Parts: sequence; structure tokens; C-alpha cells
Amino acid sequence: MKNKLFEVISPIFFWSSMACVVATSLFLISVNYKIIIINSASAAESVYAPITRTFLDEEPGARNFIDCDCEKKFKKEYPIVWSGEVISTFVSGEDFGVERFNEDAKYRRFYVDGQNMYTGGPGADVKVTGRLIGITCAYANSVFGECVGEVIADDVEVINTKIKKDNK
Repeated sequence: MKNKLFEVISPIFFWSSMACVVATSLFLISVNYKIIIINSASAAESVYAPITRTFLDEEPGARNFIDCDCEKKFKKEYPIVWSGEVISTFVSGEDFGVERFNEDAKYRRFYVDGQNMYTGGPGADVKVTGRLIGITCAYANSVFGECVGEVIADDVEVINTKIKKDNK
């Protein structure tokens, strides 16, 4: 029985390609493993060690927001009208984070389910009319640095758009 593959391509091309695949595979294996030969016995040991620490430097007494049980939904929704600066956008701009202008407020920052009412980026000043439905820790270890109020927006009004100029 004749191999139809060799009718289409040259056997020299086929076998040289196979040699390249084998050589590449052996190279990748040798890079990722230390080959140890002791008394005619070979063993492989992984070069990479598993990561056992977190990348965020935790201060003593700092709260672990990933494992906490601090998220909660309120029994009733509270109507709000809050103004502040958009500090981040999430879910392709559908949701966003706001830092309020009122520094003495209980919820200094809040997460807004914007329902596609805001299409801008960070830096704009907005007025959010909506309902405070609970507390979320979704971005506590990154953007907010704490658990924040979760708001469902009924209306989002852009008060001022700040244009940042590059200093060249």
C-alpha cells in the first residue's frame, strides 16, 4: 500500500519537518525540566516552583477581602443622588467606580451598575441618581482598596469632562 501523502509532498520535506518538531519538543522539555542523572538513573525535576504568596503586600492586620464574608445586600434599597469623579470603568464600560466629592461621606467610593448609561472613561465628573442596594468587595484589593457601596443607576449625568494633556 502506497502512502498518498508522499505523492503530494517530498519525503525529504516530510522527514525534515518531523525532525524539527521533535527537536523543538525536546528543547522545550529540557528548558522546563532539570534532567538529573545519578548512577545511571535519570530523574526530572521541575525548574518552576509553585507560587505560594500573594502579590499584594499585606500590612499586619490588613483585611483579606478575597476570603471575607463582608458583601451584603440590603433588605431595602436606599435612593441616592451622589456626585463624584469616575476612577475606573468595568465590564467594557457598563459599570464604573466613583470617588465622591464629599470626603466626609460614609461611602467615599462606590461601585455603579451603570446599565450602559455612561460611555466615557475615567476622569469625568458625574452625578449618579439611583439606588444603594448593598456593599460589594468585588474590587477591594485593586481599585477601591476597601469594600464600597453598590449602586444601581437610574440616571447618570456627566457634569464635567476633564481633558488630560500630555506634557511633552
